Amino acid sequence: MKNFISFRLFILILILSGLFLNSCNKNNDPVKPENQYFLSSELKSTITKQEAIANFTALSPAAAAIGAYMITDVKVKTLVYRTTYQNQNIQASGLVCLPKTAGNYPVLSFQNGTNTLFSDAPSVAFNDDLFKIIESIATMGFIVVIPDYIGFGVSSKFAHPYLDAKLSTQSILDMLRATKEYGAQDSILAKPTKDLFLFGYSKGAWATMELQKEIEKNYSTEFNLVASSCGAGPYSIEYLNNLILSQPEYPSPNFLAYIMNSYKAVGNISNPLSDFFNEPYATLIPGLFDGLHSGGSINSQLTTNLTKLLTPEYRTEFATNSKFSLVKSTFIANSITAWNTTTPTHLFHGTNDEVVPFSMSQKMLADFQTAGATAKVQLIPIPDADHTSGIYSTGLQTILWFWGMKK
Repeated sequence: MKNFISFRLFILILILSGLFLNSCNKNNDPVKPENQYFLSSELKSTITKQEAIANFTALSPAAAAIGAYMITDVKVKTLVYRTTYQNQNIQASGLVCLPKTAGNYPVLSFQNGTNTLFSDAPSVAFNDDLFKIIESIATMGFIVVIPDYIGFGVSSKFAHPYLDAKLSTQSILDMLRATKEYGAQDSILAKPTKDLFLFGYSKGAWATMELQKEIEKNYSTEFNLVASSCGAGPYSIEYLNNLILSQPEYPSPNFLAYIMNSYKAVGNISNPLSDFFNEPYATLIPGLFDGLHSGGSINSQLTTNLTKLLTPEYRTEFATNSKFSLVKSTFIANSITAWNTTTPTHLFHGTNDEVVPFSMSQKMLADFQTAGATAKVQLIPIPDADHTSGIYSTGLQTILWFWGMKK
């Protein structure tokens, strides 16, 4: 009996000791929750205020004036984060550019245009002249985020969901969330606020407007949209497709090839490419989007002559032939329908743009006005600019506008 009582006393002491130690651990060593989105970061470069001024000065005298607003040096880092793609959890990547001066900063998310090269992903080509300009904006007191998009960077094994609204928007939202988690670390001096600026050109403008709409509709308490700048975007894929089919030549045939090849790769359409493209192009196209061919290289292996490139059925029966029904519905589903936006929005567009014609932004403005957003949306033409030359004017005007909007 004595041994039994001693044994019970020993067990009781062990239990009480465990409870005491566990209580101490809870009070003194709180366990931080695992990040839901952020996984890792790596320093890629540093941009001093003086280097940023030089980057803008090299563009033009007008761009040099922006140097007066630059206040800090910047760290440029790659960021790897969790997102979802076709019902699976994957890792994606991009760049985050952080002011080196401690403080609270608004976030500026830049969505780049059409890319076909693995080597041109922002996290890989961070020293590219265009990306260095965008990265340098952080010296003006922004945390600048530049997503790679799925299909590039660490997610290069997956098919890029070109102009797929749901997949594109989800990956960008998750990178913004990862940036917030990253900024919450004690070692990070630049803390992101809820204020968010959006900027994109070409495909990136389409992604920007899709993101803007999704945030206003579903995530307005998570993000405070301050302003949105969209340059020369293919906002209505259906409209642009019909416009292309109505003409004998199109200067950028890789656009049609990219969208059809991507929609097929991610499962949006089931048509064989031979429904749209004549041979040898139908057979050639999948191999051109291997991440190793530039847009220019792809164009050179196709043809701008639409009679040679496209099948007669696609050119003349797209609106009536039932074989194209799923394609039409996919175009519509991934085209942006205007809404009564609450975010100040600028639509920039070159008047001589032949890749995404100026009429696209004119149509978008009219649709916004019909939806009641007359006071929020403004179309800013870039006289005589084509799709390429309109980039820098759009960028400079956007930066100055955002600076004026920043609190």
